Amino acid sequence: MGALILGIGLLIGLIVFLKWYSTASPEALWKVLRWGGVTIAIVLGLFLLLRGGLQFLWIAAAFLLPWFLRLRGMRNWARAARPKAGGQSSTVRTRFVAMELDHDTGEMDGEILEGPYSGQRLSGLDIDSLIDLLHLANREDAQSAQVLQSYLDRMHGDLWRERAGSAANGDGETHAASGSGQMSREEAFEVLGLAPGASDADIKAAHRRLIREYHPDHGGSDYLASKINEAKDLLLKG
Repeated sequence: MGALILGIGLLIGLIVFLKWYSTASPEALWKVLRWGGVTIAIVLGLFLLLRGGLQFLWIAAAFLLPWFLRLRGMRNWARAARPKAGGQSSTVRTRFVAMELDHDTGEMDGEILEGPYSGQRLSGLDIDSLIDLLHLANREDAQSAQVLQSYLDRMHGDLWRERAGSAANGDGETHAASGSGQMSREEAFEVLGLAPGASDADIKAAHRRLIREYHPDHGGSDYLASKINEAKDLLLKG
């Protein structure tokens, strides 16, 4: 009897949750699903395990799949709902591209500085042209290749990797991993999207925003993260 009551309670709770889920704002959805989704799944799984009903997990998965598909875009919606950071953007320059990082949305775009697409915007190229530029960067400049891969990951997901083949997995040879030398203070301010003379508090705040968005675990790259960290360390030293 106790298990029956628990099951009914879970079912009612699930129905209420799904009703709220279909109408809640993206920001509210992201906050709840980020921390509560796994907990709900564990509780439901344990209940079915105790009741010997694991075969019903497949039915539940099929029923809930459309709802979970909304999760892919939830993070971007939540970003858009955040308070704006005053239109700030940062620029990370490599040999082939000046990549712009938007503090408000986490989006990336940039101007191509060298090669057959010089002078064009990344957002103006189709996926095949972007992959062509990546092949060139893989041969000539490792830093540009890393930044371009981050852009492709954000804008085209796994599609570009299927189109690019082995080079998408980092197997393309990089014959020249040219560095940009020691970062200047002017470049450091540009990387963090700050004006010269910004306070230590502003530097730390900009660093937190950028490293949260462009860390390798969040769709950035080791190169982007290293430039963001280098800029912060340089400016806070003196």
